[in-house]
Amino acid sequence: MASPKPPQRLGKGIGSLLSNRHATESVASDGKLWVNHQDLHPSSEQPRVHTDRGVAKLAESLRRHGMMQPIIVTIDPDGKYEILAGERRWRAAAIAKQSKVPVIVREGSLSSEERLELALIENIQREDLDPIERATACKRLLENYKLTQQQVADRLGYKRSTVANLVRLLELPADFQDDVSRGTLSAGHARAMLQIGDEAGLARAKREIIDGELSVRATEVLCKKIVAGSLGPSHRARPAKPAWAAELQEKLSRKLGCRAEMKIHARGGGKVVLHFSDLDSLDHMVQGLGLSDEADELLDS
Repeated sequence: MASPKPPQRLGKGIGSLLSNRHATESVASDGKLWVNHQDLHPSSEQPRVHTDRGVAKLAESLRRHGMMQPIIVTIDPDGKYEILAGERRWRAAAIAKQSKVPVIVREGSLSSEERLELALIENIQREDLDPIERATACKRLLENYKLTQQQVADRLGYKRSTVANLVRLLELPADFQDDVSRGTLSAGHARAMLQIGDEAGLARAKREIIDGELSVRATEVLCKKIVAGSLGPSHRARPAKPAWAAELQEKLSRKLGCRAEMKIHARGGGKVVLHFSDLDSLDHMVQGLGLSDEADELLDS
């Protein structure tokens, strides 16, 4: 009887990419190497697009508790420290006016592919990238480093179909990709919309999805009807919003970095609903509303 296969690990894992050896100079008693903040710089292989998301909140945490998790770096040809993982912590340290930060130095050279993979693994393990950032990073591994979809999936701990579905999101027009990044549309909604070949149809689908609060399954049915040209005006779940409300809803979404909905009642009232996908997006929303101090008081109480 064949012995059971060992559980699948996430790609190579950070352990295999890092030597876990600390630099031997200026090492503190806790084993961390503390270096000047200005001696670090971001990696060109950073997969995150929105590097400022949640940084202000993180900076406040650093002021109160210090940096608990070291930044992973390598030494570049100029003798500076290139960040492999932890760029948001580095940016937050600048806001918190911390002149020195703890690092772990990855000894030896890393290829561009390994740098991107390491940054991806850290962010994916923390579920910290939005779907478009994940899709863009996967596409870079596919195109820049000539990996197959299966190789990318194996390295990142995904199924091959997951990689394929992610990369397909990049076929959407840029403004619809922005909707996915903000959470106005989910990745599932966006995948269903890919079958629509024209922007007018996509715009109608987006309007129906948001106004009708459609599920992914309902969105798939909707998009098939749009493609077939069989969607009549009676399909709309709710009356169209006034133009001013639709425009204001879009501005709120962009300002707060989240999905914002305005629901207007026939009698003149209504409500605004704000959606967030994780604590980082909630923090960004709170900052956009100017409520950071009040939120901190609630968390401390």
